[in-house]
Amino acid sequence: MTRPDHLTIYLSGRCNLSCPYCYARGVSAGAVRPAALRRALAAFAAAAPERPKFTILGGEPLLERPLLRLALSEIRRLFGAAAPVHLFTNGLLLKKGEAAALLKRGVKLTVSFDGGRGPGAAAGLPRPLRRRVSAGYVVAPVSAGRLLPDLLGLLEAGFAGLAWAPDITAPWGAAALERLRSSARALLLEYLRRLKLGRGIWELANGYEAVALAARGERPGPCRNLALAPDGFFYPCDKMLAAPPGRLKPFRTGADGKGREKFFALARSAGVGNSQSMCPAAPWASARFAPRPRRTPAGQTAARRIASGWLAAAAKAGLSSPSFRRLHGI
Repeated sequence: MTRPDHLTIYLSGRCNLSCPYCYARGVSAGAVRPAALRRALAAFAAAAPERPKFTILGGEPLLERPLLRLALSEIRRLFGAAAPVHLFTNGLLLKKGEAAALLKRGVKLTVSFDGGRGPGAAAGLPRPLRRRVSAGYVVAPVSAGRLLPDLLGLLEAGFAGLAWAPDITAPWGAAALERLRSSARALLLEYLRRLKLGRGIWELANGYEAVALAARGERPGPCRNLALAPDGFFYPCDKMLAAPPGRLKPFRTGADGKGREKFFALARSAGVGNSQSMCPAAPWASARFAPRPRRTPAGQTAARRIASGWLAAAAKAGLSSPSFRRLHGI
């Protein structure tokens, strides 16, 4: 089993919103204890991950500012100033100057949007600052046909990085999948047009794995993520963290990923594999480990295949563009 190098940190499950598509709504509202956070990050460092990177989400991380400051300080102390750190927020709690301060510390910011709601959550961000902040867009079946205009709307609002992913809590029927497929194709053609013109492209904000794989000429490999839950323990997949503690405990892993095999074996028994980009195990885990377990919503594998195909094609095409390579640090 490939050793994890990407740690997803849930400071708590608290959030100031209750978005219907959020797979993390059941995550324990209790916050991770500072001592447990320090121990966990030290253990992850001792496991010597290759090219370590970090994602901080929740819940809403800005509800836990002291813990957020602690996490950032420990990451920089243990892993250095160059270790990538990505913070997801709904943007509603950003204080004046806070986004700029986080960016100055090398934190990559993504403001999350519900498909169809528009960029209201980040309306308070000055436009020059939005050029340094990414927008993450959750595509629901009902909004699948609006992928191109909605993302271009976010681009026009000033965001230089865009990410999109299908709602993993919703069923995707044949008609919705066709809308998503058609929209993704139109979005790709628009991206290719901009690459050819050499201007107007945006960073693939959730595409670092696809870009890295394209740059190295490798095929997508197995999942290399590890999740740190608010209870201070490591788990194989962040999409499972809404489960009650009793169901989660048997799946705890080491900081080096040892113990993940049990989770992946359970996924395989359900006919689900795993991958680095748009992992097909994500919707399965979200449903299987929900507070009230349910069947994986229909069409999830196809929806995620469309999204991962878009990322792979855009990344491969982008490698020939100097602007694209600068945006993605290649």
